[in-house]
Amino acid sequence: MPSDLLEFPFTPIYTIVGIYRLLTDPLIRGPVLDKVKHASLRGFVVSAVYAVGSWNLLGWFVRRYLVGGAGWFGMTMGRTRAKVGEAVKESAGGNVRVGSSGFGFDVNLVLCKWFFRYTHLLILVPQLSSILRFFIYKNLRIARSKAYALTVSSRGKPIEFWSQGYVEEFANPPHPAPGEMSSDGKHRRVESKWLSWLLWWPTQLLLRHYVLLPLSPSLPLLAPMLTSSLRSLTFAEYLHQPYFVAKRMTPGEVWLWVEERRWAYRAFGFAASLLEGIPIVGLFFSISNRIGAAMWAHDCEKRQHAVKQGGLQTAELMDMAKQE
Repeated sequence: MPSDLLEFPFTPIYTIVGIYRLLTDPLIRGPVLDKVKHASLRGFVVSAVYAVGSWNLLGWFVRRYLVGGAGWFGMTMGRTRAKVGEAVKESAGGNVRVGSSGFGFDVNLVLCKWFFRYTHLLILVPQLSSILRFFIYKNLRIARSKAYALTVSSRGKPIEFWSQGYVEEFANPPHPAPGEMSSDGKHRRVESKWLSWLLWWPTQLLLRHYVLLPLSPSLPLLAPMLTSSLRSLTFAEYLHQPYFVAKRMTPGEVWLWVEERRWAYRAFGFAASLLEGIPIVGLFFSISNRIGAAMWAHDCEKRQHAVKQGGLQTAELMDMAKQE
């Protein structure tokens, strides 16, 4: 990859690189997908049984409480159903008049039925994804680690390539504010406590399936966009933990590395989290994201070696050289 792609806003490209390599490289695809193949089959069977068994019940719930306007406690159910019945009787050419005579508009009944189905699937598909995830979770974790390791080994670099240590690339690196570093050298994240609570899976379950449920028909991307924005603060750093371990970086060096590339890490983390938030296929993307993170780590380490050997300067160093 060109050196410019290691910086913001180009780092999300590595998510596409990860997908491409997982689909086209049999040395990675075979061992990784074989790990989750049988568990996925069981998960798909159970998901199909659940979808068939809950279809009518979930459809009734959508019509009565979400799209029908009955409200959560049924306070307006009678009036709403009466108005809907009158509108359907007065419909002409398959259209229903919504609003007053002066400011109303026509809505096609076919589109209304499509909206019911759309809302129905919008709730059902994430549930099926959760069932599938339950069956493959243990093997999925192994597959993710294996995907990263196989990608690193496919680069053909010796252990010495990854363990040369941290090399500073910037002339004026950032420094933590007083009180931000703990006694053991680790950086204290101000947002870590509330962020970990918001991203905790029971909290996510509550937000997605209960708090944001009334908004789901009209704002289907609200939950994944919000979650991806929060996860982007730490997700890419988490994906690069194997790289930091192989490089033998101290907690202070990890903080400095990520802080210097803050927006590059957040951009990659947002794109990767957004892909993983897609129901069902997001489980596949959670594997490809590890491959993309490994490819990004390899390119970062190549630049580290170039900087150490004096063959490459960062934009900041080159600007200072021009001024001198």
